[in-house]
Amino acid sequence: MIKHLRHTEINKSKWDNTIKLSPEGIVYAASWYLDIVSPGWEALMDDDYKFIFPLCNRSKFGFSYLYQPHFTQQGGLFSISGFPSTNKVKQFLDAIPEKYKLIEINLNTSNHIDAFGKGKISKRRTHHLSLRKPIEELRKNYSDNLKRNLKKSKQVEQIIESAKEVKEIIALFRSERGKNIEQLGDKEYTILERLISIAQKRNEVEILLTRNSSGKITAGAVFLKSFTSYIFLFSATGNEARESGSMSLIIDHFIEKHQGENKLLDFEGSMNDDLSRFYRGYGSQEIVYLQIRKNTLPIPIRWFK
Repeated sequence: MIKHLRHTEINKSKWDNTIKLSPEGIVYAASWYLDIVSPGWEALMDDDYKFIFPLCNRSKFGFSYLYQPHFTQQGGLFSISGFPSTNKVKQFLDAIPEKYKLIEINLNTSNHIDAFGKGKISKRRTHHLSLRKPIEELRKNYSDNLKRNLKKSKQVEQIIESAKEVKEIIALFRSERGKNIEQLGDKEYTILERLISIAQKRNEVEILLTRNSSGKITAGAVFLKSFTSYIFLFSATGNEARESGSMSLIIDHFIEKHQGENKLLDFEGSMNDDLSRFYRGYGSQEIVYLQIRKNTLPIPIRWFK
């Protein structure tokens, strides 16, 4: 029987064991991660944590709703006994408490359904690159455009270095692309810093950046360790990086460092065609996951939403 667990009722030791042993286990669903991105998160559970489903929730205007937190691409149903069936996914979605009048969440790549009652299903994409091969073989699958960018990057005077903090990368992002993203503010960047700080204490993150000949940061990236994968969690590029190929250099450097490992590099995908093309340039495969949305708010508020 599927049970709805309030936050204080969740056995986090059992929860994390299931995420760790699930074939689709991802760090987004680890209890420490959820505690940061969605304090007070709840859950659905069946068969003594054999099946688990996080519920990231908030309330507004007196209504409770489920949402997809920032820096958390996927959620959904996880199982300790292999990939869950379509029927099992449907059972869990049907078990979401009626108090949640709005549902806007992403499932993980192992969750498949054809319908969601009166709700809507849309396809999202991420990109995965297997790191199992030697770097020479991996680079053979690079696109011609990427190879040109890497060649150009090595003709520019710049260095790659590991960083202990993400502040410089966040500052670069906020001064460039972040200026046009209203959904990201001080609160969200503070959450990101805390995520990375905790991940560092767990030895589960790598921060790389490039500097020009003057020591100025030109690009930076955060790679988060996630059981069988590394997640390209956050990045930033300045105008100079677009000419020097700095981000291409950073990612290639990371791939070379982790060549031969039985892990994936998850680029976190993008619905932006240009970014998608950039990720595919490394020889990655496009992977689909589902986004579900259901709105049962009272009609006037539903229209406003």
